[in-house]
Parts: sequence; structure tokens; C-alpha cells
Amino acid sequence: MEHLNEEFLETTLPIFDGSWERAHRNITTAAFLGLIITGVVYFYAQAIITGILFFLNVSRTHEILKEKTFIERISYTMTVLKNPLRYSLIVSQFLFMLVPIVWIIKRWHTIHVLSYARIARISLLELIVAVTATVCFVPVSGSISEYFIRKLNIPDFLAQLHAQIFTSYSSQELLWLIVVVCITPAVCEEMLFRGYVQRTLERTLGMKSVFITGIIFGLFHMQPLNLVSLSFLGILIGYFYYRSKSLVPCIFAHFTNNFLAVLSLYKTQHEQTVFRVFDFEITFLGGIAALLLTGALVFVYHQITKKNFVEQLG
Repeated sequence: MEHLNEEFLETTLPIFDGSWERAHRNITTAAFLGLIITGVVYFYAQAIITGILFFLNVSRTHEILKEKTFIERISYTMTVLKNPLRYSLIVSQFLFMLVPIVWIIKRWHTIHVLSYARIARISLLELIVAVTATVCFVPVSGSISEYFIRKLNIPDFLAQLHAQIFTSYSSQELLWLIVVVCITPAVCEEMLFRGYVQRTLERTLGMKSVFITGIIFGLFHMQPLNLVSLSFLGILIGYFYYRSKSLVPCIFAHFTNNFLAVLSLYKTQHEQTVFRVFDFEITFLGGIAALLLTGALVFVYHQITKKNFVEQLG
């Protein structure tokens, strides 16, 4: 059935006339090699940009750092680096993640990049269900991360340092963070992971591509405490892509997940949370309920995409 699906898609897409396709090289290899090339370019570029900005900002405050304790130095450095890190994220993701993967698709596969990545319209109902399922999954994801933090006895100040980058104290800063943390990854990361890696793996591996890409998505973020939750999130978003054959629900789902996180860290100057999105401790039963509700919505998504999915199977 998956083979028939691929055959149908091949007939509805432009001819694959890229160098990789013409040479009849292994498609699975293309997916992993493209990921590695893009990942190396992205991480090295981001490290260079961050290093330059770090030097320009921290060198000016060298005398201040001398008078502080080790923990205070780390906290102060993160405060100073907050905006440079945000700038480096948005620049590196668009220039060194999105641009390379578009180039790889055009060079290796086809000049019709949007068609290959499946930038296609979907129904409003599909979009609403995908976003709602993501919202329901967020408490589950948060509780998984909290479980590992408690089990490993991670100091609170480390979690707070990481959160500093995504914390906003004004409406202007909140809007800037929405661009940096919500819109940018939703477009660039989804284009890489779903639009290229999963799309390419799906041509040979079918449904398995959802799980493989989801786990890679979790590993990519290099956050050990969030590895499990990010992998599950990647699998959930990947399923939306697999069923809808469109990148649109993936972008909106990714945006929703990050937006809720940013919104929960929006504070006043007195460190008071403005929107109490996650200001509760989810119980075991509450987590099970949220997981079941997410599962129910995924089932609904499966049903409402069934007609188009069957039609695409030919």
C-alpha cells in the first residue's frame, strides 16, 4: 500500500531531475546525508555567530564578572547573552538551515521545492484538530521533562538559566520572542525535518519515517532532559505530515507548542507570570487524561484525513 502511495505521488509531482535522482542513488542515504550536511553547517555557523556576539558583549563586562560568584557569573553571562543568542538563532536558522535544505532539494531532487516539501493547503478542520491535539499534548510533554528533572536531581538554577533566554518582560519582547522562538523554528525546522528528511525517508520507509524522524528531531535539540518529550512531539507532528501530505499542520503545531512555552514565561518586572499557562502541577491521572485526549484527537485526525489519504493511494 505504501509502495502504491509513493507511485501515485511520483506521478503527481514534477519529474525528479536532480543530480541524486538522475544517478539513481539510494534515497534513504540522501535523507541522512542531507540532514548531516545541514546540521553541520547550522551548528558551526551558530557557534561562530554566538562566539562573536559573546566576545563583543561579555568582554565589556569583564570587571563586573570578577566580583561575582561562579553561579552569579553564569547567571549574569546568560542575561548578557540573552539577546545575542536570540539574534544568532534567527539568523542561523534561516541562513544556515532553511537555505541549505532548499539548495539540497533543488540540487539533488527537483527544482519544485514547495511541491517536494508538500507546501499544500489543508482543510480548516484538519488544522484545528492538529493544533488542539498539540495543545493537549503540551502538559504531557511538560510532565515527562519534570519527571527526569526530579529523578536526576537537577538544580533549579540550571533550569532557570535555560528559561532566561525564552523569558520576556514586556509586550515588545514577547512579540520578538514569538518571531525568534515560535515562527522561525516552526518554518525552518519543519522544512528540514518533515519537508525534507521525513519526506525523503517516506519514499522508501513509509510510516516508519514518522518514528525515525521524530527521534532525530528530539536528538537534534541536544536537550537530554527533554529528549523523550521532544521525540514524542516530533512523532506527533510527523504523523500529521504523513496523514495530510502537507507541511502546513506541522508548522502550525510546532508554532503552537513553542508559543505556549513562550507565553508561560511572559513575566512582569517583578517576576510574576502574566499568563498562567503551565502554572499547575499535573497529577498522574491528569497526565493520563491529557494523553488519552491527545490520542482521541489523533484518531479524529486519522479519520478526517482518511478520504484524501485513500484517494492518494490511488
